[in-house]
Amino acid sequence: MFQLFDQKNNHSYPLTGFIKEIGRTSECDICLPDDAKISRRHARLEWNGQTWVLLDEDSTNGTFVNGERVSERELRAGDVLEIGDYQLRYLPLPVADVAAIKKTTEVMTAPSAEEIRRRARRRGFAEGSTVPDRKDRKE
Repeated sequence: MFQLFDQKNNHSYPLTGFIKEIGRTSECDICLPDDAKISRRHARLEWNGQTWVLLDEDSTNGTFVNGERVSERELRAGDVLEIGDYQLRYLPLPVADVAAIKKTTEVMTAPSAEEIRRRARRRGFAEGSTVPDRKDRKE
């Protein structure tokens, strides 16, 4: 298990589940409210089964990993994410913290219809469009 660690504020954000939204709004999993350089929904992290992938959400001021502006990046231990004035280090969780997290049960719910529509729009699908049957696809 991994965490984002904010050394300046001595705060850890454990990464559990499959998706973590990062931004200024309190609706985000990782809320960074006190920085005007951060968009309401600035970036998100997605678990791909092996590691966390950082995706910029078309933020105004960009998302950086180790000083390089990125739109998408698989994270490696030790990477530093720069979002606004925050520098968050991607690190393994200490063993004691992993044990404590495993003792709790995280309830997972299916995404809402609105969340599914938002994801589809982000991936370029138009409202009401369908995926063609295999036989209808051009070869």
